Amino acid sequence: MSSPDDKDTNPLKQCEVELEDAKNLSSAREKLLLANLRELGEVHHALSEKIEQIKERDERIRSFDEILTRANRLSSLGELAASIAHEIKNPLVSIEGFARRISQAKDPAKVQQYAQFIEREAERLSKVLTRLLDFSRMSEPAKEPLDLNETVDDTVLFLEHHLTRFRNVSLTVKKAKELPEVRADKIHVQQALINIVMNAAQAMLEGGPLVIETGSDGKEYAWIAITDRGPGIEPDALNHIFEPFFTTKPKGQGTGLGLPLSKRLIEANDGKIEVETSPGEGTTFRLLLPFAHKGETIRS
Repeated sequence: MSSPDDKDTNPLKQCEVELEDAKNLSSAREKLLLANLRELGEVHHALSEKIEQIKERDERIRSFDEILTRANRLSSLGELAASIAHEIKNPLVSIEGFARRISQAKDPAKVQQYAQFIEREAERLSKVLTRLLDFSRMSEPAKEPLDLNETVDDTVLFLEHHLTRFRNVSLTVKKAKELPEVRADKIHVQQALINIVMNAAQAMLEGGPLVIETGSDGKEYAWIAITDRGPGIEPDALNHIFEPFFTTKPKGQGTGLGLPLSKRLIEANDGKIEVETSPGEGTTFRLLLPFAHKGETIRS
């Protein structure tokens, strides 16, 4: 039989055991926590190192990107300079050659013929230089609320006379009845429109329908579309049509600055140009300009 003392001491021993177990558990938890903290510290240190490495790589990438950008700009400038030299050199060589022939010619008819050649080449050179100056010195746009239907009407009045130079080209204008007002420089829009319309007329060697149409996407842009039924643009050429001095026209019939200038004019007014073409069927250029005020429309 157990004594009364055993009955008194058993609960105490049990408490001591439980206390010891609790201490051991707390110590184990503390060790585990410290181990976790050390591991987190190591992870934090490793992450910090990785972040620094990423920052260094990012700086190097940015540096490389700046170098590549400068290189691309220099390359573009080099190509542009070479194109300018080529475009100016050709008429100058012709002028020089015919001027030399005039000095040696005795037949008045030959002198007159050579003089006409010189005059034609000089006009070509003047056109190249004028377009180049327009391209390089484009003025800042004077943006204002603009009705594209009225802009088309005013431009067509100017174009009708010039289009008579092209055989069998028939112009049709289709205007949207309700068109959101855009915010743009009217002169810039007209310049771009004239350039593209004249290109379209030149593309139709046998004549054909030329359509100017207005409309909008109902969300952000109103547009002017110019559609011809010419030969279209070949896929290889399509990627280069907005490059300065690139042209698919016969020698002496184009400076290759009309489309690049039009693109710059429209983009300066926060717009863009889209092109749809099918070789053998024709081309559509669409000049898109942002709405002046969302929800506001002009009734025509």
